[in-house]
Amino acid sequence: MKIYKEVVFSKDVLGDIVALGNFISSQNTQEAANKYIDALEAEISALIFLADVIQKSQLQTIRRYHPDAKRMITRNRKWNVIFHTEGSKVFVDKLIPCKMIKD
Repeated sequence: MKIYKEVVFSKDVLGDIVALGNFISSQNTQEAANKYIDALEAEISALIFLADVIQKSQLQTIRRYHPDAKRMITRNRKWNVIFHTEGSKVFVDKLIPCKMIKD
């Protein structure tokens, strides 16, 4: 099993995380939003260890972000983390709701 050195978030993903945090804080508290976002970022950071064991996706919805795109579904089954690997890095391309997968 390969262990990657770094997980790199794209600007799109960072924007998605900020928007998600803003939405959660508007519906709940800032503390709840921070807790959710911290847990989500920790789960995505686990791709350092998991990226190598996840197979390349055959779904066109996923592969439109990168030809070698893979996806990890979060533990709460709400989010698809779309990513690819290059060298010793994992690049997170997009964060999309699970309900948006249409293949």
